[in-house]
Amino acid sequence: MSLFKKLLLGVIFLLTLVFAISVLLTTLSARTYLEHHLSIKNADNAAALALSMSEKGADYVLMELALSAQFDTGHYELIELTDPTGQVSIRRVADELEAGAPRWFMDLFPLNVEPGVANIQTGWQQAGTLTLRSQSRFVYAELWRSTLALSGIFLLAGLITGTVGHRLLKRLLQPLDEVVDQAEAIGARRFVTKIPEPNTLEFKRVVRAMNELSNRVKSLLAQEANQLQRLQRESHVDDITGLYKRDTFLSALAAALQSNDESSTGTLCIIHITHLGLLNQSYGREPTDNLLRDIGESLNHITARQRGWTPARLNGSDFAVLAPREMDAQKLGLDIQAAMSAVVKDHSMEESVQLPGGTTVYTPRDSVADLLGRIDGVLLIDEREGAVTIAQASTGETPVRPLRAQVEFWHAILTQAIYSRTFSLTRFPVVDASNRLLHYEAPVRLAHQGETLNAGQFLPWIHRLQLSGELDKQVFALALEEIAHSGEPIAVNLSVEAISDHSFTKWAADSLMNRATAAKNLWVEIPESAVFRHLKNFKALASRIKASGGHVGIEHTGHQLAKLGALHDVGLDYLKVDASFVRDIPNNPGNQALLRTLCTVGHTIGVKVLAEGVNSAKEWENLLALGFDGATGPGISLPQ
Repeated sequence: MSLFKKLLLGVIFLLTLVFAISVLLTTLSARTYLEHHLSIKNADNAAALALSMSEKGADYVLMELALSAQFDTGHYELIELTDPTGQVSIRRVADELEAGAPRWFMDLFPLNVEPGVANIQTGWQQAGTLTLRSQSRFVYAELWRSTLALSGIFLLAGLITGTVGHRLLKRLLQPLDEVVDQAEAIGARRFVTKIPEPNTLEFKRVVRAMNELSNRVKSLLAQEANQLQRLQRESHVDDITGLYKRDTFLSALAAALQSNDESSTGTLCIIHITHLGLLNQSYGREPTDNLLRDIGESLNHITARQRGWTPARLNGSDFAVLAPREMDAQKLGLDIQAAMSAVVKDHSMEESVQLPGGTTVYTPRDSVADLLGRIDGVLLIDEREGAVTIAQASTGETPVRPLRAQVEFWHAILTQAIYSRTFSLTRFPVVDASNRLLHYEAPVRLAHQGETLNAGQFLPWIHRLQLSGELDKQVFALALEEIAHSGEPIAVNLSVEAISDHSFTKWAADSLMNRATAAKNLWVEIPESAVFRHLKNFKALASRIKASGGHVGIEHTGHQLAKLGALHDVGLDYLKVDASFVRDIPNNPGNQALLRTLCTVGHTIGVKVLAEGVNSAKEWENLLALGFDGATGPGISLPQ
């Protein structure tokens, strides 16, 4: 029972006790008062009647008539006349009448009234003794009426007091409710710090302590996130340009090619700065470094606006951009070249610098070596011919289809697929540290002309054609249906459109409400880049999913570690670390330090840390040693 209900029942009990005692004391006091006055009345009436009979000479007939007349008024229970020897001469006793009060009340408050006694004289001789007792039913009726009236007054006062007390208690206990909500939020890994301190001293101390606890956790997250960012920069970022180093970039490219989502298809672009050595000789090291630094800032600025894009400095003079979902390779190359050319012009080095480049579209069928080889080939041809252009390399299988033709081709396929609902979910296990199933990761697939297309083949076109919102709904509904059928936990990936569109959040909440049982086994993942671009909307969606009993996580984690502190009040269930940080982890001390710290931060706030793209048992063993709670990838399978 809640404290509020206990206090309210206590107030009601005290009011009832006070009411009962007050009614009892008042009724006893009124009974004593009425007994006293009734006794006086009996004595007075007896004396007056005896005097009247004495004046009439104590004639027996006259006395009998007078007593009968007096008794017939109905005000007496007993009138009795005894002679000097004690024998009853005349006796009148009233029949038992309706008392005007309940029997239990009369038994509870019996009347002890002295009868009136007077002597009748005939001259100097006593003619008899008169005993008179008035009707008590009038007293009981009056006593009952006064008790009822008093009870009504106390009941009304009790209702008024109870209403006022109820509101006062709610007001006094409101800070406690907020503290309870805050404690429950902390239990759900949401560290809320916005509770105002109340005036009540005890509550004020508790609220202050809870706020300080949440603030400490928030500060700890911020500090650890900055530490993670520092480790990441030391291991993965070029000191001069602020771009990713070659090894980190190639790991990201390899992870994208092996992924089951939209990242597995896109464009790779490499721009070469010619004569970089001569720049150092002609302009000096510091101006050249400033040029490289500004180029890095420009590329970071371009890629930051696109979800999942990765810029890098491959070596001294080669800069690369990995652009998942981007299918217009020529346009991307020209945009990157134009941005770098603007920086060169700002440094007044356009006479000494040329920026040839090569681009190619990549698919899951490619390898890192194939992609780099294709671009090196077109760059070599341009270098021989002295051209400073953006050369697009063929995929090696078929000639590059014009972009407009590709758009028309995929528009026909995807609109028909959405209309006919031919999408499906496949399953890959995600296991915990004991190799037990946590959930199934369920990327979307598309059946087309007898072939099953993976997500990387069509998701970039889904986004380009602005069909992501409808696909998210179908994936969400498919997952709930499969959970309802199999009872197994399933995780689905949602796009940035799912959290940027308020209507999707409402639709998802209604869907979860209609399938309340299945909702408890639903795991929803949002890409890290999308989360921090739409943090407020992400929190709203996460709140709806968590309220239904579902689970919320962030996938492809690791690229924006400095922002982890902003998630202190979300109540996340897990983080899935991007496969680029997991690849070849046994031989990468920098990533080991980074991921060990990330696991510590996650466990501090009660969040599971999972790994994506685990390729081998050796990688999984190393990840377990670093503190990971689970993993998925080609090297992960459920025990038979």
